[in-house]
Amino acid sequence: MTPIADETRTVYEKIAVDLRRQIAAGTLRPGDRLDSVRKIAEQFDASPGTAKQALHLLRSWGLVYADSTRGYFVSSEPVPQDETGPGPELEAVMREIRAVRDEVRGLGERLQRLEELVQGAERPAP
Repeated sequence: MTPIADETRTVYEKIAVDLRRQIAAGTLRPGDRLDSVRKIAEQFDASPGTAKQALHLLRSWGLVYADSTRGYFVSSEPVPQDETGPGPELEAVMREIRAVRDEVRGLGERLQRLEELVQGAERPAP
């Protein structure tokens, strides 16, 4: 079993990050076939569904591609683990922060409209 220490991530994110590190380190090279979903699940003491989610995340990062009959393979031009820019998981967190910020901004506007309605209702009729 590969140790998974980071408690802030979901299990499938931890698996994906571990596999991404293996790709960045060259342990898994472009064109290499990844282990089966079942074997990845066993390696990380996770369910096959969780392992599949990790592989889908790696696909969304552009690091692997799926062949419907042969399995998952490392992409021919994997995204390097660049120390000068954010990694895929940081980019995902940044997108989530922007979405939450936009939602909060919208709530602020709704709150302002409600306050105006309440203030209008509190005024005595002429």
